[in-house]
Amino acid sequence: MKKCLFLLSTMFVCYSGVYCQSIKFNDLIYLTSLNNRQVFDNLMQGKAFRQDYTMDVNGQEMEYFKSIGPKANSEKINVGGYTKLLDGAILRTVNYTSNDPLYILNMISQVKRYGLELKFRGEDATNNIYLYDNNFYHVSIYLRRDQTSGLVEIKQKEYLGID
Repeated sequence: MKKCLFLLSTMFVCYSGVYCQSIKFNDLIYLTSLNNRQVFDNLMQGKAFRQDYTMDVNGQEMEYFKSIGPKANSEKINVGGYTKLLDGAILRTVNYTSNDPLYILNMISQVKRYGLELKFRGEDATNNIYLYDNNFYHVSIYLRRDQTSGLVEIKQKEYLGID
């Protein structure tokens, strides 16, 4: 009986990590500071994502990545969107989507732990909407009301500090 319980508990621990989320909120924040080539290198090194395709959108080279592994294609990352400021600085945007609502709920808890302040919580016809903000980032999270998918959009903000 003890061997059976040990075996079951070991199997539970092993299988619980098989379907875990491939990327964390901190990693997405880190990706906002990288150019497309650096994001590609970083995601390929992690071996959790593969590049799906690249597309030119209004002069911006957008790159799309899909998760690989047991739950392939359940997570997607889109990079390459940016806003160029008059001084030449580039503020980047990273989008993360998932068809697993638990991953989006997990991202919401990670955003809270990161210390971003909830500025708005509401809903429209299709989504529950969460808007978080601090001096450096604006994070928009959309979780489908039918619990089928969600989107996390992270935008860098211009920080006006005192020199």
